[in-house]
Amino acid sequence: MAEHTESVSIIIPTLNRPQPLRRALASVAAQRLPEGIGLDVVVVDNSPDRSAQWVSESFPQMRYLSEPLPGVANARNAGVNGSTGHWVAFLDDDEEAAPDWIARHLDTLRRSGADGSFGPVVARAEGAGASSDPSIIAFFERRMDLPPGSDITARAAYLGTNNSVFARATCLGAENPFDISLNETGGEDSLLLQQLVKQGRRFAWAAEAAVTEFVPEKRLNWDYVTRRRFLSGQIRTFVQSMLQPPRWDRIVFWMLAGAVQGMCWSLLGLISRDRNKAQEARSKAWGGWGKLFWARRFRPRLYGRGLVS
Repeated sequence: MAEHTESVSIIIPTLNRPQPLRRALASVAAQRLPEGIGLDVVVVDNSPDRSAQWVSESFPQMRYLSEPLPGVANARNAGVNGSTGHWVAFLDDDEEAAPDWIARHLDTLRRSGADGSFGPVVARAEGAGASSDPSIIAFFERRMDLPPGSDITARAAYLGTNNSVFARATCLGAENPFDISLNETGGEDSLLLQQLVKQGRRFAWAAEAAVTEFVPEKRLNWDYVTRRRFLSGQIRTFVQSMLQPPRWDRIVFWMLAGAVQGMCWSLLGLISRDRNKAQEARSKAWGGWGKLFWARRFRPRLYGRGLVS
């Protein structure tokens, strides 16, 4: 057996989604790894009743961790603290990775010298009656028309940890790197990325390291997208208030941008004769209003004890 000189830990947090999780794990098991690279797969079960314990039997080559305390930050922290790889990758339980997913990320990291890499997310509607409206589908995607290895550090505000790989030594060396105060609202990954940028870390675009996100029917509607856009707008602003020291210049910037976006998209939503375009405009308006109304009392709960997103 070839000796492994480096290893990659793939962290997959999950909460009561057995079928999507099984698909994600099968895609990880099929990875074609570069020579000398070992794999450490950690499935973090965030359900109090250990509903994903079947992973140990179905995928014995992967490690099962139970984190019964609800919260998205708790689950991510448990995965980081329980992993051993030189590199740490994050894959959501509703995503499916291409066979060369890890290989493409590592190639990008080595060529660019970056501390973290992010790849495309291609959304696919799931379910016989699921909407295939391209405007809704696009909300769940991450695409950038950039060459492989491009520096995307300046775009950190628009990134999340889904489909990403980090150097443990420079990005995830501290215990519990994700802020647990954001367990129920999310935004813990956005905050971490902003903190890393402030520390001088660099991020690169792994253009060929794609994953497919399967979007269930219950999310493929404007009500859901609007709620998520509102929260995403809030996250743009409130993570700046959580940095040390807070970035008040960025807070003002995002609030002003949100006011302009809220008013312009609201107006477009009122005058548009196309019902679908009007709904999309109103959805984007709420994304703008979220940048203004970012205080804690306005934040919806989508994780932990709140609603599961």
